[in-house]
Amino acid sequence: MQPYQWIPLLNAVVYTLAALCLKRATTHGVGPWRTTFISNLAMFLAAFPLWFFGEPIESPSALLIPLGVGVAFFVGQLLTCLAIHRGDVSLLTPLLGTKTVFVALIVSFAMGERLEPSVWLGAFLSAIAILLMGGGSTADRGKVTLTIFLGVGSALWFAGADSLVASVGLELGFHTMVAGMFTGVMLCSFGLVPLFKSNMSSISRSTWKWMGAGAVLMAVQAGLMAFVLSTYGKATVVNILYSSRGIWSVLLVWWIGHWFSNEEQWLSRGVLLRRLVGSVLLLAAILSVVG
Repeated sequence: MQPYQWIPLLNAVVYTLAALCLKRATTHGVGPWRTTFISNLAMFLAAFPLWFFGEPIESPSALLIPLGVGVAFFVGQLLTCLAIHRGDVSLLTPLLGTKTVFVALIVSFAMGERLEPSVWLGAFLSAIAILLMGGGSTADRGKVTLTIFLGVGSALWFAGADSLVASVGLELGFHTMVAGMFTGVMLCSFGLVPLFKSNMSSISRSTWKWMGAGAVLMAVQAGLMAFVLSTYGKATVVNILYSSRGIWSVLLVWWIGHWFSNEEQWLSRGVLLRRLVGSVLLLAAILSVVG
């Protein structure tokens, strides 16, 4: 199995664990703005040393693309943290699997290629999956709708970032692309500081344990994804494998959600089954795009 195959599969589990840790931190009063800032800071600190490796930068204009990718990634990350804070992880993570369909659409339109029927089939199946996962819950319809809106929006922005990394990453090189990308993410993140409900020192030690674990895991999986995309390309294939996080999110919430004080495990069995079936439908949609 090649690195561009096993790394996304590993990342699927890492991402789900990161989301559960961050969700646990939000139950202690850490809002989405500080959650996003801390997660992005961890990614930036991990990527910053890459500026000192790789090929020298010939012109400042070469940094515009990585910085632009960083802006797209920042918006996607912000929407994800908002969804984690206000929604359900077991619903959000499968929805992020629609990113692969968006990647296929963006790449196809950018290259001027006619869309194959399989792409339209994938989009249709994705729509059915989203409706399926959003139904069956009478507890909080507004919460479900908001999670769907934020999850699909996040997937769209991440798809744009992935498409750019895969298309120009080989030319710019892994070091320049990743370092520039996460520098752009960090620069955008400073705009969140005025929105903080309180300062960082107010976060308790027990909360930092979950926040730190979630931020580090999120940084690890983001860095590995950037490495795979900028080194091997294959954005669609990578995202197909990565979309298995949708199934992991439902299963882990079901099995060990109580470890993270996650209340989604107490959703009715019917709701969780609908979300599991919906995540499988999303995988079918994503596979149809490649087929």
